[in-house]
Amino acid sequence: MPGLRKSNSHGKIGEAAVYAKCWMHGIPAYFTGGLRNNFAGSDLIVETKSQRAKLWVQVKTGAPILKDHVYLTQCAGDRDLDVPKFESDFVVFVNLDTHPALKHTHAGELGFEHLSFYIVPAEDANSLYLRELVHWHNKPKRDGGVRKLGNMAVHISASEMARYRDAWSLLKARSAA
Repeated sequence: MPGLRKSNSHGKIGEAAVYAKCWMHGIPAYFTGGLRNNFAGSDLIVETKSQRAKLWVQVKTGAPILKDHVYLTQCAGDRDLDVPKFESDFVVFVNLDTHPALKHTHAGELGFEHLSFYIVPAEDANSLYLRELVHWHNKPKRDGGVRKLGNMAVHISASEMARYRDAWSLLKARSAA
């Protein structure tokens, strides 16, 4: 059986880890599963006090390639400059330690100690993402050319994300917990 693609395995690892962490913090969460297309980019559903209202959580997983930075996500192209990137209520950015992430295979050694979680309300996530996207897009290339946005990895300074690191309380405050 061929190995899983990095993008598939890391994404599933991130989603499963966030699901587990939600329950560990007393936040009732469920996978959207096969219903994903009905839930505007959300990977998890979180219960709220209202039977009719749920929170949608999008999980973005990756390994930061820049020291002292947090990986946010890949840019889809020029459209990301005009349309909000995240449509859910919260975005959880899961960063894998670079060394185990780059191995592309995990034989049981990838645990929570290799994962960092940043729990960000979607409004903040969209604002931070757009600001960093514009910053990286405007940064001149070595040859003086203009950077293409398609598939560009967007990173942000770890100090900018410090208030969101392990901020499960933000999600818990809006849930039924």
